[in-house]
Amino acid sequence: MKMKNLHIAFFFFWINFCIFAQKTTRVAYVDVDYILQNLEEYQVANEQFAEKIATWQAEFDEKSEEIRKRKEKLEAEKPLLTAEMVSDREEEIQILEHNLKVLQQKRFGAEKGDYIQQKWQLAQPIQDQIFNIAQEIGKTKKYDYIFTKEDVSSIYADQKYDITKLVLRILKRKENVEDRNKEMSELLKENYNYDLKDERTKKREEAEQKRAKLYAERQAQREAKQKELATQREKSLQERQAKRAKLELEKKQKNEKNLKEKENNNN
Repeated sequence: MKMKNLHIAFFFFWINFCIFAQKTTRVAYVDVDYILQNLEEYQVANEQFAEKIATWQAEFDEKSEEIRKRKEKLEAEKPLLTAEMVSDREEEIQILEHNLKVLQQKRFGAEKGDYIQQKWQLAQPIQDQIFNIAQEIGKTKKYDYIFTKEDVSSIYADQKYDITKLVLRILKRKENVEDRNKEMSELLKENYNYDLKDERTKKREEAEQKRAKLYAERQAQREAKQKELATQREKSLQERQAKRAKLELEKKQKNEKNLKEKENNNN
């Protein structure tokens, strides 16, 4: 806790110093927990460690249950036992309880227990690699300070200062056979160039998506306009046909009327 408070105090000291000095300071941070959770090697080891913890807990529970049963048996048989026999059995139970406390301290002790020690041994080699990579990134990309997210409590942190995925990418590539003999600086340069390339690709894809969207909108507008014109033409055609049919009907009716009048006059 003291070390964490020291990190926080140190962080805010330098932030204030940079503000008053009016100097552009490049700062980045790494989320170590995120990296550990996304490393298969660590996850496999962590699962094996969890199985070991379960074995320890089962051992502890078994011994606790044995003590409980011995106490119950002693209470049930007390009326049949001599005082000396009761004392002997109570002493045996006390020894078992003492051994259980020793076992608990050995497995789960706050400072030197197996759990703390092996948990530290599990993460420490990977954390060392993370810190080495972060140092190389700091030198190459000219960062003034790189913090771990776990060391500093923050309400908000801009993603542009987060180099976690870059560290993770380099760490994973280091596991590959073809990259195993490459220098860290070489891997970093490749991945840094990849970042720049990836950013250009992202911008190009965004521009292409924007053009495609604009084209689709214009195409939709053209199709809607064509559909509207087709509807208007169809309507006009139907109106003309109806008008022509009406005129023809009126003409026919007029002819029939004239013919009938002529016949009447002849008669």
